Amino acid sequence: MNREQRDQALFDRIAGRYARKDSLVSSATARREKLLFALAPLLEKSKDLGTMVDVGCGAGGPATYLRGRYQRYIGIDYSRELIAIARHLHRDNSRAEFIAGNIKEQDLPARVADLVLCDGALHHMTDLDLVLKALAGIAKPGAFIVTIEPQGSNPFIAGMRRLRGLLDRSYSQDQVSFSQADLQVLFSQIGITGLLFRFQGFFSTPFAEVPLSPQALFAPLGRLAGAMDRGLQERMPTLMRRLAFNIVASGRFPA
Repeated sequence: MNREQRDQALFDRIAGRYARKDSLVSSATARREKLLFALAPLLEKSKDLGTMVDVGCGAGGPATYLRGRYQRYIGIDYSRELIAIARHLHRDNSRAEFIAGNIKEQDLPARVADLVLCDGALHHMTDLDLVLKALAGIAKPGAFIVTIEPQGSNPFIAGMRRLRGLLDRSYSQDQVSFSQADLQVLFSQIGITGLLFRFQGFFSTPFAEVPLSPQALFAPLGRLAGAMDRGLQERMPTLMRRLAFNIVASGRFPA
């Protein structure tokens, strides 16, 4: 069983707990803040994202966080348990649909996406050359791609993630992380242009990733962490950006 298969089995097993990240206020607030930061350059140009394909969608949180800002949302995830939860949670959203499958093997319509979103998905995948080829196949000419990944350039955060992998049985121990240079090489394989790298999450990321209780305590703390991050993310000196938990890479597929 390879890393991707182990992670798939893990997400099937912890699907209910994982989905709580998008329902508890403390984590949902942080996850929404992260997503809106990542998509801010696009949303500043247009409030309508068109058809977006969310690869590794989990329980489909972005379908809620971005509701009213897309015409069609397609979420795909290899965890059938998470997709079942997503379909239930979004059963009243006629613009959202969910597909259980591996992006490398799923026969999605060609040239369907105006935006391809990968939020914390690439580091769970193997055969990234096949993944990228699949992403390019579903993108319209000139479509946007936005990826959010744990930043591999921060040794402190990398150490924390390894420690969590040892202590938390619901956390994959086989994850990889990417530096800016790594992502630049990956995107060059499919001709992505206009690459923009930004850095996100100094205080809010732990809230986004770990469901915490009681909410009476952690919901206000999550909001405070998000507000602190908003103040830091655009003002942090370049050298200090390596302290961020996440790296956001965005660009456009060839026209």
